[in-house]
Parts: sequence; C-alpha cells; structure tokens
Amino acid sequence: MSRSTSILVPHDGSGHAQSALEYALETFPDGRIVLFHAIDPFERTDDEDEDEDEDEDGDGLTPLTEAWHENKREAASELFAEALEAVDVDPDDAEIETATAVGSPPQTIVGYVEDAEIDQVVMGSRGRSTRGTATDLRLGSTAEVVVRRVEIPVTVVR
Repeated sequence: MSRSTSILVPHDGSGHAQSALEYALETFPDGRIVLFHAIDPFERTDDEDEDEDEDEDGDGLTPLTEAWHENKREAASELFAEALEAVDVDPDDAEIETATAVGSPPQTIVGYVEDAEIDQVVMGSRGRSTRGTATDLRLGSTAEVVVRRVEIPVTVVR
C-alpha cells in the first residue's frame, strides 16, 4: 500500500498562508496536509509587551518558560482552528494534521521538512509583515530561505 503525498503548509495567520492552505487542499485532495506553525521566540506580542514589567533582567524579553510555551501552543491551536474553519473542511474528507516547533520560522520549517516525511511544501509568498507595497511582488525572507534550502518541491502561493 502506498502512502499518500505529504504536504507541509506553514501558517502564520497571514492571508498568503491562508491562500496556500486553500491551494494545498484543492490541489492535493487525497494528500496528507500538515498544517505547521513555527513559534518564534523572538516575536513580540501585545500580551508580552504588557508583561515586560515582570521581566527581572530588564532586557525586555519574556522568559521561555513552560507557561510561555503552553500559551504559544494554545495560540497555534486557535490559529489552526480559525484557518480550517475559514476553508470549511470536512474532517472526513481530508487528512489534516497539525504541528508546531519553536524557533526562527525559516530554519524551523526547513528542519521540520528534513526530519519528517514531507513530499512538498506549499506556502505563502509573504507573511504577516506584508504591507501592501511593491514588495508584495518579491518573496518574503521566510519563503526565500525555504525555497533555497529544502530539497523537495516548494509551491509559493500569493
């Protein structure tokens, strides 16, 4: 029995990532979709900015505690639920898994591809930093690193 095609879809909550998920579901209806979120330890959120006063070192960085990690995993679960709800996926019609890893998004995606049985990556051309400028025509830094470093096909969706 042959295994189904495994497609990694990195998702950061951006419109481009959502378009990539829609593309993957339409293009690989019988594939195993792995919806992936890289938990960036250097990304600052509004909640963490409020907690800055509790930072004992005074460096403005939130300690990477188990509570921090659990909070980030819960946020990723919410992101996955919203992404899948937006595409109205019937769980019986699609094989969808979710995964997270902590680290710089480009390196984390590349590392996941190297360690897991992934046949192709489908990802958005840019992440949340897109501001509607002419830079939308270029690849974002994460997409560029992934395209250059993984040894499997990468489809970039705008």
